[in-house]
Amino acid sequence: MLVHNWRLKLSALGLAVLLWALVQTEPTNRETFSQVPVRVQIADTGWTTSGPPSPSSIEVRLGGPPREILRLAQEGASIRIPVGSVGSRDTLITLRREWVQLGERSGLSVESLSPPDVRISFEPAQTRLVPVSMRLLSRIRDHLALASDIEISPRLVRVRGPESRLEGLDSVPLEPFDLSDITRSGAFTVPVDTSGLLGASVVPGTATLGIRVEELVERVLDEIPVEAVADAGEAVVVVEPASVQVRLSGARSIVTSLDPERLRVWVPAEFLEGMAPGEERLLRVRVEGVPALVTAVPGTERVTVRRAIDQDGGPGSQGPP
Repeated sequence: MLVHNWRLKLSALGLAVLLWALVQTEPTNRETFSQVPVRVQIADTGWTTSGPPSPSSIEVRLGGPPREILRLAQEGASIRIPVGSVGSRDTLITLRREWVQLGERSGLSVESLSPPDVRISFEPAQTRLVPVSMRLLSRIRDHLALASDIEISPRLVRVRGPESRLEGLDSVPLEPFDLSDITRSGAFTVPVDTSGLLGASVVPGTATLGIRVEELVERVLDEIPVEAVADAGEAVVVVEPASVQVRLSGARSIVTSLDPERLRVWVPAEFLEGMAPGEERLLRVRVEGVPALVTAVPGTERVTVRRAIDQDGGPGSQGPP
């Protein structure tokens, strides 16, 4: 069997030896990588870094095959400092070459690190459950309307970081979400904004916004009475006009199901204070009983209110029962 196809086997062996020789004789290059990020990995759960290392990046000089150096330049290198236990709040650590993360690159060697030391500040760690807050941009497209409040899940995230940064932290914001991008109902994943939480970690790192939209519709309600009630013992007031039109706009299911009896158009009592008998005032009305996410606009925003000269204000007058 050894002599079967011996010429082919000999050729394959010769090719293998040639390739090995080429690899062994491949020239070695030296390259300096600047701005290699320094990362700290702490095993002591009672502590965390109070800020980035100083410096936060270093210069690494590597030697090895040009092709491997080129690949590493494309993928990026880093140096990871393992900290088993924290002895003091401020520590100067001498860097080791084996801490440089070279990925799967073979044949590379770390020749030098500059500077050789970094300073790391530590701080007791704290873990808290913190509410998530939304940041909404723009508004829903003109032909759509929110049919329910936006639901956020989870409502709380676990934040771990330096005590000084977590003190007074009442919420963690999400990245801004543009409502004008919404074309239909759905669940939308939004990352947590950690830009203000340097040195802290957040779990989970995303939240889901549940958004339900419907067609925007309008509905006009006519002859809604206007209330203006005088205080006890004072002459009644007369309102002109005695009723107004109210225009509603919002999601179809909410607007079409609204009972007009829920609406109340009225003049606040404080607007009537100090009115002398026979005095007239042009006053703004308020609309109550409007469901959330529905806009109500009265056809007349201001009405004329006149204090009656006597207790009997005549037609259109209103007063205590």
